[in-house]
Amino acid sequence: MKLSTRQWLVIAEDDLATAVAMLRSRRYLWAGFIAQQAAEKSLKAVLQEISPAAPPRIHDLVELGRRAGLADGPLLARLEVLKAYYIATRYPENRERVQQSTTRTLTVELVQTAKEILTWAQQRLT
Repeated sequence: MKLSTRQWLVIAEDDLATAVAMLRSRRYLWAGFIAQQAAEKSLKAVLQEISPAAPPRIHDLVELGRRAGLADGPLLARLEVLKAYYIATRYPENRERVQQSTTRTLTVELVQTAKEILTWAQQRLT
């Protein structure tokens, strides 16, 4: 495994641990944002390993997933929900609306999706 690939994975693992901590502290919006970051970095780890170039500087989890070789299916579909937490949490006009709809149940699902993406990436890289 390339050193740069390992670096992406280490950061993804740290982000996932942070998302879990945010979930436990009931900071659901932050948990969603950091879960999105963990999934993004996991996918970029795979892209780093399979390409001589740096991963693309995009944040669309579905596109990154497809480029990394994630098959169409339920996990890819769940990335569609998770990807909204990259932009929606960053801008005032979206933040309040998203915060109100981000329940504990939804946040558990978002963190679980990030965990499954990280596991998928780790398995693909071994």
